[in-house]
Amino acid sequence: MSIFNRIKLGIFIPFQIPSIICHIFLIYHLIFNRQLRHALQNHVILIFLITNCLLITIDLSMAYYFLNNNLIKENNLNFCLAWNFINSFLSNLSVFLMMWASFECHLFIFYDRQIFNNKLKRFIFHYIPIIILIIYTLIFYFITIIISPFCSNIEHFDYNEVFCHRACYIHHVIILSSIDLLIHKILCSILIFSFSLFLLIRIVYKKKQRNQIIRWHRHKRMTIQIISISTLYFIGILPSAIAESLHIFVKSNYDGGESVIQDELFLYLFYLTSLIIPFISLMSFPEVYQKLRFLLCLKRRTNTISKVTYSVRRNQVDIPVLNIKKSTIKPI
Repeated sequence: MSIFNRIKLGIFIPFQIPSIICHIFLIYHLIFNRQLRHALQNHVILIFLITNCLLITIDLSMAYYFLNNNLIKENNLNFCLAWNFINSFLSNLSVFLMMWASFECHLFIFYDRQIFNNKLKRFIFHYIPIIILIIYTLIFYFITIIISPFCSNIEHFDYNEVFCHRACYIHHVIILSSIDLLIHKILCSILIFSFSLFLLIRIVYKKKQRNQIIRWHRHKRMTIQIISISTLYFIGILPSAIAESLHIFVKSNYDGGESVIQDELFLYLFYLTSLIIPFISLMSFPEVYQKLRFLLCLKRRTNTISKVTYSVRRNQVDIPVLNIKKSTIKPI
């Protein structure tokens, strides 16, 4: 195992379990808390957290296998297909969901009474876009990776490269690789950051122009959450997408595989941002955060009480023993 792989495993493994627990805690409360479940702005966040949780649970575990062995053993074609499909589907779906959440935030703050005032409009402008994004992402990557009618993954996969050197369409089908790299990754990451930046500018401008809060107290947490996650996604996606696009389209002089920086840093940067996201989301739900703090404090109190009880019981047991010993000593 190389030193770079040891460092990456040393960073990812300690964060993975707390991140999964935080994901599950948030998802549970967003589903079973009636107030949170009925809030429209939480629906896309819920699906986004489920997608991100699957990413750091399944996809990151598959990355551990490669980092630990530095190759895919036995030239396992099915493993490479599954890894590429799971990574592409989950990572790009999370990007699409975050892009829509960044845009929908504008609708919730400035046009909620016009757009979400009846069930039909809510279905058209809220639920249908989410359904379309999920179906489109699933179909696109199932066709390009699993079915792969345009090229052969068997001949293309390199089992010594991360993600088996990606699916063949990235390197051999210029139209599909352009859609995937330029639109799905670069354009979407720019749109995520732009929507969030424009939202912040718009809120500040409206407050100064009208001298009112524009129901800011209702949307403050959602806005901070979207802006924070959007910034993380912009940092985690864009460098890797640009570096990979340059390698694919600009015919660089690398003899197989991406550059060392792309291979050792950029491709894994998205995993790091995905591990951090649930903690940022948790801070945006103070009612859920307070419950978590209460549970942690309760656990500490329980441990403290159990230690004190154990100590008292020991003292209670020891005292009679001493008394018995004293009573058995006969005076001379």
